[in-house]
This record gives sequence, C-alpha cells and structure tokens, in this order.
Amino acid sequence: MDHHPASIAVTVERARRVGVLLQRLGWLVAALGVIGVVTYSALWAAGEIDADQGVSLILGTALAVALSGATSYGAGINLELGAERLNLAAAEPPGRPTRPASPGDG
Repeated sequence: MDHHPASIAVTVERARRVGVLLQRLGWLVAALGVIGVVTYSALWAAGEIDADQGVSLILGTALAVALSGATSYGAGINLELGAERLNLAAAEPPGRPTRPASPGDG
C-alpha cells in the first residue's frame, strides 16, 4: 500500500463517505422494519393472520431489523473512527511515537 499523504487523504475521505452510507443504510433498515411491524400488526388486527403468525412475524421482523440495522450503523461508526485514526496517524511527524509511553516502557 502506498503511504503517500495524498493517497492516505483519499482513503480517509472514501472511508468517511462509506461510513456515512452505512449509517444511512442502518436507519433505512430500521425504517423498513417499522413499516413491516406496522403492516403485520394491521394484518393481525384485521384478522388476516392468526395470533401465532402475528406474534412470530412481528417478533421476527423486529429482531432481524434490530440486528441488521445495528450492525450496519455500527460498521459505519467503526469505519469513520478508523478513518479518523488513520488521518491522525498520517498527520504525526515521522519518528514520533503513535501511542503514549506506558509506565513500563522506561
């Protein structure tokens, strides 16, 4: 991998854009999940599906949405934090330690 400052800046910017996209995807999944739960609730209330089907569809949708939405959102946050760490590390002058010295490093 090329460690040229310009290529690092491009990589950081791309990671930030993808991170924002993943966060938006997480919110979109949550919104679609709410629509699904409302739809299944309406079908259940109208008597189109019985209680067992209603409960399993609503709980299954809610759990799937919570897991996939949170995963996508969390991946976006993680990607943006990694991009920020890369940006900070690239801004450090050469030869300077990238982490603070611990007491045992003496």
